[in-house]
Amino acid sequence: MTAVVAFSVSTLLWIAFSKRLNDWSVTAPIVLTAGGLASATLLGTGERIGSESIRALIEVTLAVVLFVDASAIGVRWFRTEWQYPVRLLGFGLPLTMLMGVLAALVIFPGTDIWLLAVIAVALSPTDAALGVSIVENERIPLWFRRVINVESGLNDGLATPVVSFCIAIAAASVDGVADRPFVSALLEIVGGVGVGLAIGLVTGRLLRVAVERGLATRPLVSVAPLVVALATYLLVVELGGNGFVAAFVCGVGFGTATRRARRPGPDDGGTNDVQVVDDEQGVEDELEFTHLAAQLLGFAVWFVFGESVLGSLSTAHLGQAVVYAVLSLTVLRMLPVAVSLLGLRLPWDTVLLAGWLGPRGLASLIFAILATDAIGGSDGDFVLTVIATTVAISVVVHGLSAGPLARWYAARHPVDLDGVS
Repeated sequence: MTAVVAFSVSTLLWIAFSKRLNDWSVTAPIVLTAGGLASATLLGTGERIGSESIRALIEVTLAVVLFVDASAIGVRWFRTEWQYPVRLLGFGLPLTMLMGVLAALVIFPGTDIWLLAVIAVALSPTDAALGVSIVENERIPLWFRRVINVESGLNDGLATPVVSFCIAIAAASVDGVADRPFVSALLEIVGGVGVGLAIGLVTGRLLRVAVERGLATRPLVSVAPLVVALATYLLVVELGGNGFVAAFVCGVGFGTATRRARRPGPDDGGTNDVQVVDDEQGVEDELEFTHLAAQLLGFAVWFVFGESVLGSLSTAHLGQAVVYAVLSLTVLRMLPVAVSLLGLRLPWDTVLLAGWLGPRGLASLIFAILATDAIGGSDGDFVLTVIATTVAISVVVHGLSAGPLARWYAARHPVDLDGVS
């Protein structure tokens, strides 16, 4: 109960002073992590990583975040600016994973390669929320901010099946289990994709039809995505599939189905003829409640990070973890971004800023806790130490640097009030 009160106080303080704190480049993860750390230090709160309550919080948060990120991507914008996110996600993300494994092999010699793969892949997704001063700054070109948001929204979902696969193999390797872990992991992922996509398309279409025909109470419609996300995750887990992959794919299907709205045609002349359009604003409205729920769940995870994770980190590999963290946040992110954007003739400062805007945040932290729970023992502690160290450094460095970098970039690339260069 004391921890709940401490979390509530930390959240209310952030909400009350969020505008001023954002002006100072102090983000919500910084405040909530500090609140959790203070709660553990001063009040003696904090649960053991792997407890039922923390596991439930982590699983629900990741499922909802993956669903929201996948549902919210605007199709019309993606059609016109596809080359940027496709390059970053299709080439830059895999290159980041590969380089991460190679760097880990050098820094942590003699360590099981699947443990290193878990670390590298878990640290590949980015979190735009840690650079909020940039992604919400209207003085920075709108296309650039959208690219960063889209990359951040999709890379955690794309990384999820790879992380899940690596965790399954690492856990089997550590336990000495030889019961075809490759096949089992792949079947879980395939099952999650199939069931998740079917649920997303069907429920999205049903919701759209209900709204168009006036069958649904509009304020309640925004609750539906949250229900769909949680139900999909729980159902697929019960069926033996990968619930996180299912939640992400369900979000893709749900967003696609609900976005296809029917509107009166321009020449209907009073008839019932209709045209199909992409209703981006309608989807954003329907996702607002779920987005806010995901934010609140994210706040709770950051509080747990400060309260239960930071204080339990192993010091056995801390020095090496710091070295890997620095590389992960610089070379292992910036080089793949620069290579993936070759040929697009972007200004050097745009490529540099895009490379720097690779903070490791909520998804990486959740992957770390899930991996620790699945692998267990000293190997699990090792994985948690490396990933949590990287996330902790990223929270502070990216959060505090976002404001100054936003002002620097905006001065070099001024935009009008519509955010167009």
